[in-house]
Amino acid sequence: MKELTGQAKVRDATVAGIFYPDDPSELETRVEALLQAARPSISNACAIVSPHAGLDYSGDLSALAWKSAAASRIDTVLVLAPLHRAEESLVYLPESDYFEMPTGRVIVDRDLVEEMKDCGTIMSENDIPHLEEHGIELQLPFMLAQFPSARLVPVLMGKPSPAVVKALASALSIVFSQRIESTLVVLSSDLGSAKEEHIASACADRFLRSFLAEDAKSLLEGLTAGHICACGSGCASAYFASGLAKGLRPFLLGRHDSSASRETGEEHLVHYAAIAFGNA
Repeated sequence: MKELTGQAKVRDATVAGIFYPDDPSELETRVEALLQAARPSISNACAIVSPHAGLDYSGDLSALAWKSAAASRIDTVLVLAPLHRAEESLVYLPESDYFEMPTGRVIVDRDLVEEMKDCGTIMSENDIPHLEEHGIELQLPFMLAQFPSARLVPVLMGKPSPAVVKALASALSIVFSQRIESTLVVLSSDLGSAKEEHIASACADRFLRSFLAEDAKSLLEGLTAGHICACGSGCASAYFASGLAKGLRPFLLGRHDSSASRETGEEHLVHYAAIAFGNA
């Protein structure tokens, strides 16, 4: 993270050149090609599930998810992502005012961040987890391409627990219920992974059944019991529990796994999906 003039802070891109090209022209061309190729079944989505693997692995599905909201009027993008190596059950909000990307700078909506921070002690304003995580960053090339003037509310969920899910759900309801028509909710998640193909597939299927049924309780219980291993299950549970998805219907736009790029049986097989929420 680097300081700007005055008190402003910038969260630098940390996985540029690894998960996606660090050259601005190359990244812009790549994202535009993915979006052009995407053919979602809806175009006015108000919430999406988008993977956060490298563009080579799941960029097609991320483009499919983001393209499904192309016709929506969006002022705010709320990204909910997991902190993969979390030790504490906290919700991490950024200190930074901007997220820097090769193709531009994303403005953080500090007012909404502060509103969420005021929703309880489980909300932690801390840039360190954000610097260590890629789940939000992988969404930003698509955000800049689709909604360049929108402001970002980046939220990381630490170790999932009933208490942190309940607290995040409450904060989302308080802060976004009256703003939801101009907000795109982005759940950054895979479907599940494992070395054994049948286990990875079963985990992904269980997540999708609970998710498409909008069952917040089942998602959290499955994650706790180890039957569901999708990294964003806690975030999805909080989203459903918040009531923000009321009246919406999830559409599975596409799904595949990482088998095409898997070189050995020791590598985890990961399942990915693009999901969009539209009017029921």
